[in-house]
Amino acid sequence: MPINFQQLRTIMKESGMSVYRDSEPDDAVYPYIVYEFVNETHKRTSNQVIIDMPLYQIAVITNGTESDLKALKDVFNEYGVSYSQFEGIPYDENDSTITQFITNVRCANGF
Repeated sequence: MPINFQQLRTIMKESGMSVYRDSEPDDAVYPYIVYEFVNETHKRTSNQVIIDMPLYQIAVITNGTESDLKALKDVFNEYGVSYSQFEGIPYDENDSTITQFITNVRCANGF
């Protein structure tokens, strides 16, 4: 189902995780969500833009495992949000192993 940007933010917040744009505060508690704008495409008719379709990268950042994705996947599936497969990227932060589980969601603004 197509969703707009505000709906996406609301749905992510329903996962129960904190949601941040572009970066998290220093005191963020795992797991949390960070989303970023990636690009935008348009649907046109008669040389007019009728729908803006921004793509957002969404990362669940955790010091746990992929089981931390369940809350976000559950709300995405409940609302019919189309998302790409999650990919895990581990890194070290303050001697702890942290994993970013990344997906992408394309919104449709103006429909």
